[in-house]
Amino acid sequence: MPKLTKRVIEGLTSTGARTGTIYWDSELKGFGIRVFSSGLKTFVVKFRTRSGRQRWLKIGTFGPLTPERARELAKLELAKVVEGQDPASERDQLRGAATVAQLCDHYMEAARAGLVLGRKGTPKKASTLATDGSRIDAHIKPLLGHLKAGEVTRADIESFKAGVVTGKTARDKKLGPRSRSIVKGGKGALTRTLGLLGAIFAWGVEIGHVDHNPVRGVRRFADNQKKALLTGQQYHALAEALLALEQKRDRHGEPMHNRMGIAGIRFIALSGVRRGECQKLTWDEVDAEGTCLAMDETKTGQSLRPLSRTAYAVIDGLDPISDYVFAAGPEQKGYQGLPQLWRTVQKTARQAAVVEAKARGEQLPENGPLDDITLHSLRHSFAGVAEELGASVPTIAALLGHRLGGVTGGYILKRVDVMLIDAVNRVGDHIAMMMRGEAPQTQIIQFRPRGRNARLPLTATRTPQESISATHTSIA
Repeated sequence: MPKLTKRVIEGLTSTGARTGTIYWDSELKGFGIRVFSSGLKTFVVKFRTRSGRQRWLKIGTFGPLTPERARELAKLELAKVVEGQDPASERDQLRGAATVAQLCDHYMEAARAGLVLGRKGTPKKASTLATDGSRIDAHIKPLLGHLKAGEVTRADIESFKAGVVTGKTARDKKLGPRSRSIVKGGKGALTRTLGLLGAIFAWGVEIGHVDHNPVRGVRRFADNQKKALLTGQQYHALAEALLALEQKRDRHGEPMHNRMGIAGIRFIALSGVRRGECQKLTWDEVDAEGTCLAMDETKTGQSLRPLSRTAYAVIDGLDPISDYVFAAGPEQKGYQGLPQLWRTVQKTARQAAVVEAKARGEQLPENGPLDDITLHSLRHSFAGVAEELGASVPTIAALLGHRLGGVTGGYILKRVDVMLIDAVNRVGDHIAMMMRGEAPQTQIIQFRPRGRNARLPLTATRTPQESISATHTSIA
């Protein structure tokens, strides 16, 4: 029998035996596939315990489980046999007694080992694992953790939905002198957590821990995450708040706020990078001419993006004291205090708005200009400005490092040419003007049908050079 590959397995048939026909892999002893007359094919492992007892272990079903993945899982189970364990007995005990909390722990253990793949077929990133662990601890374990994983029903999932939406898992826990764990719940939290719970049960079905996925078919709320876009006034308030924090000194004349963090927020606003990308950015990923970034690790893998001159000016003024652009802390790693600093920025902008209202004799505002804005809103706003200036979807995707399907998407996201550099400079300059309190003009060429019998008035006639200049007012 040759090595079990997808092509080989697809050609295997059953001899009609009630227990199925087994075909063994030529490379990994004890690893095979059982083919039933119904067409079902399941990967199996046969081994002997140290006491000499022969045991069988089902790895998973062909289709949801690829031969390569099944072989990896089989190696893990056979390694346990070498160490004197009986994985079949452990599987039986786990299936009979595992709770949802234990299933989640096994899932996270496998995910950290790189055995749980994301949507793009790659192991989950550390940041994603951290988020998954947080949702498990905040919502799944408190409401479902005590239930047997194999006995969870649709009614249990519906009860879980109601609990998260109504804030049953909400908490505000102090973790240390300057940190808190705040869990609010709500529809958005439910939708994202339910997606994770479904993935955990699907993984459990795939490797044989549970027999069904109770989350499948459960309706979810629309995931309406905040995508607030900054106005010109909000951009100006942001710039003023950053300047105020930058100039603030303690009684010894030392800066009260981290200069790298302030520069990081400016950089996000003018470049549209994600917070994590800003924190991890290294000098080796910055083009020497300041025209682009070549980041090794982002949410979508390696990413090559054009960089606006205004954003480059922010980092060009920093001292390269470390491999990281925004270096901070004893180890000079990327600055990690952006979330806390952002709350200080919001508070500063709020206080400035109150002072301005008092000076004008106006009613004091209930909220500050940046209260509904998040750090990620700066990225959304960067895309919004690009759209306002007339950028096409592929161009905006290239500016943000998003993936696009098709030939055009593959082409435009793998290179940075002068057109993209021109586009990103227009966006960066536009945002910089708003941060200075100026009101840049937006001119977009609109389509107007000429018509066969239409006659343009003399005042509307353009010279070729005027047409070219007008066309350049839009980045498409």
